[in-house]
Amino acid sequence: MTKLDFSQINKTAADSFNQQRNLIKRIAKGQTVLCDACDKPLTLTVLSEGESGVQCSEGCTQINLELEQ
Repeated sequence: MTKLDFSQINKTAADSFNQQRNLIKRIAKGQTVLCDACDKPLTLTVLSEGESGVQCSEGCTQINLELEQ
């Protein structure tokens, strides 16, 4: 029986999470962050109900947030 090595997948997922978290922090602080694809500013939307997240006006970047109440 062979062991599966998920270390590279776990590292990639952790790096992606940290990158997105830091991007959200920068936007929340009021810094302008541009979309990698279209160079338009990203906006942060936080709603008590409905879709909350980070997106650009073109729709090429979409990061959904799960909020606890």
